[in-house]
Amino acid sequence: SITGVPFGIGGFAAMVLLSGLTVNAGIYILCQNNDQCTQMKFPSHQSREERLTICCFSYVKAFNHKIIPILLTILSTILGMIPFLIDGSDEQPFWYSLAVGTIGGLAFSVVPLFLFLPSVIKFKPT
Repeated sequence: SITGVPFGIGGFAAMVLLSGLTVNAGIYILCQNNDQCTQMKFPSHQSREERLTICCFSYVKAFNHKIIPILLTILSTILGMIPFLIDGSDEQPFWYSLAVGTIGGLAFSVVPLFLFLPSVIKFKPT
């Protein structure tokens, strides 16, 4: 709505694409975090709070490990949509609205990955 591009079938396709890419990025980070937490060996004398703190640091490590491939995926998808923007909205309205929705959505999808994902997951130290 910010760009004034009509939301049609291309907008729906962009939403499906964005949902898949964003959820995939979240799963990618959480899977790495779970792998790291399950491989950790906690001493029996550590309290649950200490284990939780260690798992939180494990999330940061997993995030740092996986953010480069995620950002490269987002960047390559954005760059791949640029030719559809060049064609213009009059000739191909589907592809134009798909490109605008995808580029805008992917640019803003980084914010939930940085802020929302860490705030909603629950760390379960073993």
